[in-house]
Amino acid sequence: MTDFALTPEQQKWIDKAKVLAAVFASRARKYDEDGAYPAKNFDALREEGFLKLAVPREFGGVGDMASYCSFIPHLVVETIAAGCGSTGWDLLTHFHHCGLLTGLGNDEQRQRIFADVVNRGALMASLGSEVIPQQMKTSTQATGSTVFQAQLAPVPGGFVTNATKGFCSMARVSDYLVYWAMAPGTESLADGLVLSIVPKESPGLSFLPGWEEAMGIRGSLSGGAKLDNVFIPWKNVMGEPGDYVQKYPYTFDLSYTVQLLGIAQGAYDFLRKSLAERPFLKSDDTVMYTLGEMSSALQATRMSWWYAQWLWDQKRWDEASHATLRALHEAKNTSLMVTTKSFEVLGVRALFKFNPFERAWRDVRTVTLHTRESQFMRFLAEGEISGSNFVKEKYGPRLQQRKNWTELGYPRELADAVG
Repeated sequence: MTDFALTPEQQKWIDKAKVLAAVFASRARKYDEDGAYPAKNFDALREEGFLKLAVPREFGGVGDMASYCSFIPHLVVETIAAGCGSTGWDLLTHFHHCGLLTGLGNDEQRQRIFADVVNRGALMASLGSEVIPQQMKTSTQATGSTVFQAQLAPVPGGFVTNATKGFCSMARVSDYLVYWAMAPGTESLADGLVLSIVPKESPGLSFLPGWEEAMGIRGSLSGGAKLDNVFIPWKNVMGEPGDYVQKYPYTFDLSYTVQLLGIAQGAYDFLRKSLAERPFLKSDDTVMYTLGEMSSALQATRMSWWYAQWLWDQKRWDEASHATLRALHEAKNTSLMVTTKSFEVLGVRALFKFNPFERAWRDVRTVTLHTRESQFMRFLAEGEISGSNFVKEKYGPRLQQRKNWTELGYPRELADAVG
C-alpha cells in the first residue's frame, strides 16, 4: 500500500502555501475585477521561495529534475488555486517553463537562466499557442494533433522568426519566454518542433490586447504576442529538433488537473463553512446529499491525480500520460459540478460577489476549455482499444530516427564556436 502521509518537507511547503492562500483569497476579487496580474501575491511567493520549487537543486533551486511534474509543486498549485485561481494558474505557468528548461536546456542555459530565477526571482512563461481567439481558424490537423506555423529562418549566429502567438499566459510580466517553432527543413512537430528562449526585452517582441475580454482566470494576462523579425541566438536554442516530442517525457495535463481541483476545493470549503453557519439548511436531505456528493467527487479526483503522479514518479511515461488524461477528465467534471451545485445549495446568497462561487465557476469554466475534451478522450479511447499509447501523441508519433541540427545543414557546434 502507498503511504499518503506527507513528508515533513512536503508538509512545510503546504503549511506555508495555506497561509498565503488565505491572504490571496482576500485579494482575488479585486484582481479578477481589474483583470490584473496579482503582483502582491507573486511578491509573497517570491519572498517565501515558491518560485524555486521547479528549479532543480543542482541549479540552486529546491526541486528535482522532474521539475513541475513533482508532487510538491503540484500540491502547492492546488493549495494556492483554492485561494485564487489566477494566482494558481500563473504559478503553474512559471513552473511549466522551468520544467522545459530543466528537461531541454543544456547546462550553460540552465545555469544562466536559473541563476536569475533563484537570485532575482525572475519569471518564465510561454510563446506557444497559435490559437488566436479573434480568428476562427485552427492550429490542429484533422487527426486532432497540434501544429505550429511559426518557423525559424537561419541567419548568421542563429535564427530570425516572425509569428503571432495566442494565450501567452504571464508573458507580459515574465523575464524569459519559451518560444515554440519549427526548425527549417522539417515537416512535423514529431521531428521539427524546437523550443527556444526569448528574453522579454528582445527587439521586435510586443504584446497584444484581448485578454481583458476573457471571463475567467483574468489575472493571467493570457493575451497574444507578436514577433517581428525577432533574433534568437544559438545560445538560446534548446536541444535538437523534435526533442520536446521524442525526448522530453512530461506533459502539462496533471498541472491542469490540480489547478481545477484546487479551485473546486476552495469553493467547497467556503460552502461547507457557510452551511455550518446556517443550521436550518442541514435539515434538507437534498442539501446534505449534494455536499456528500461533492466531497466524494473531490476525493475521487484527488486519488486519480495521486495515482497518475505515482506513475510519473516511477517513470512509466506512457501509462502516466493516460492516467493523467483520466484524472483531468475527472477534475473537469468535479470542478464544474462543485462550482455549479454550490449555487443550488446556498441559494440566493450565492448570487452576490462577496461569495467566491461566481468567480470560481468562471475560472473553472475557463480552465476546462484550455484543453479540448473530445481530443484527449479520443487519444485515451484509442489507447484502450489498441493497447498502446505514446506520451506525446498530441504532437505526433514516436520516431525511431530524426535529423539533428548538423544533418539538417545547421551545425550547432560550429555556430557555438563562432558565437
